[in-house]
Amino acid sequence: MITVLVYLFTCLLVTFAMLARHLGFQRVIFDCDSTLVTVEGIDELARLKGQTDHIAELTRLAMDGQIPLEKVYAERLELLRPTRAELDEVGRIYRRALVPQAAEVIAALHAAGVEVFIVSGGLKAAVLDLAEMLDIPAANVHAVTVELNQLSGEWWDYTRHRYTGNPKETYFDFAPTPLAESTGKTAVVRVIAEGKRSMMVGDGSTDLVTKDAVRLFVGFGGVESRPAVKNGAEVFIESPGLAGLLPVALSPHGAGKLSGRLPQVFADGLQKVESGEVLFKDNTYRERILRAHSGLLTEKMFGE
Repeated sequence: MITVLVYLFTCLLVTFAMLARHLGFQRVIFDCDSTLVTVEGIDELARLKGQTDHIAELTRLAMDGQIPLEKVYAERLELLRPTRAELDEVGRIYRRALVPQAAEVIAALHAAGVEVFIVSGGLKAAVLDLAEMLDIPAANVHAVTVELNQLSGEWWDYTRHRYTGNPKETYFDFAPTPLAESTGKTAVVRVIAEGKRSMMVGDGSTDLVTKDAVRLFVGFGGVESRPAVKNGAEVFIESPGLAGLLPVALSPHGAGKLSGRLPQVFADGLQKVESGEVLFKDNTYRERILRAHSGLLTEKMFGE
């Protein structure tokens, strides 16, 4: 009888350990606009050009999945014809428009040994500017490369522009890329995710289509809450910041590597999971994450 009880107790312990196990992710892939930053880069270009209303409506329709992205992508750029200086300005706007906790979340992912990528339909020059600030390697940034007319402006003044490029160079075309198509991110994300436990984080329909290419798709509604993304995502962040992503992305071992102010950001994220600001289609998954991280809320980590 005692042997049977010991066996049953052992089985319960093993079952609990399996339920509490949370491996976390090896790679986290972010969209840029309305995910890492609170703006849409193309809409900021439109504002600089005085064409805000028309361009913003085209962007909204594409992100909501009401019209194909490929139908409007070239049209928007042809209407705006940005210069190098304007692309640089969008990069500066990105830096000023970070989503709350975005920098801390990415720093925490790096500290835990997680590889971070950006896959965006935004313009690469601006996205690279943001990535540099967030210490994301340029090789991990996938966005749309714009070709500029090098014979526009004062192109002959080499000594003046040799280090920064001619600011008056104007839009010529964009390099062919699947990222300018509604379903194009899937192919790019699949290559990044291959062989790794990978998560995709994004706000739009062009991000949602990648869900079959990754282990987990997380919808972000902190800037724009899109019904199709909220309904389609396995996990959906409703709060305006990204802290709620950390308990999902990190294993207990990874979270244990955090130091300085990062454990508090993790604790804030865990509180958002507990309070329901992070929505889960599968409540069992939510409970597993909470159990896995329950031992981390200690005086040693969080000074409580």
